[in-house]
Amino acid sequence: MDSLHCRHHYGLILLLVLLHSSLFGLASKIDVSYNERGSRINNDQKHVACTNQEPDPGPLTRISCNEPGYVMTKINFADYGNPTGTCGRFRHGNCRAAATMRIVKKNCLGKAKCQLLVTDEMFGPSHCKGAPMLAVQTTCTKA
Repeated sequence: MDSLHCRHHYGLILLLVLLHSSLFGLASKIDVSYNERGSRINNDQKHVACTNQEPDPGPLTRISCNEPGYVMTKINFADYGNPTGTCGRFRHGNCRAAATMRIVKKNCLGKAKCQLLVTDEMFGPSHCKGAPMLAVQTTCTKA
């Protein structure tokens, strides 16, 4: 009976280990984040928004989440200079203003939309030969 009792405990322990590893293995594959207020959110409540605008239409650019009830919770990319690419695939160019990311975060995080002047006065000199542009990619999360 003692041998049967030990096998029962080993089987129970093995079962608990398998259950534990399967639960935590599954949980590690679920992408869950926290919003600015510390509330848990699932990534189904997120989307990416981008802007890339040359200053030709005017020096003011608007960055927004494009969907009601969403706010910018992360700035994934920000470059004032000569960035290349499209939304989700932006790349830094060979000239840029170093303070761009800090300025975009300061003015846009936690908001549904923000407006920025696309000028050297706003971001600092980009040292580009042509007209600089601003490219921004944000993650918007349901508020």
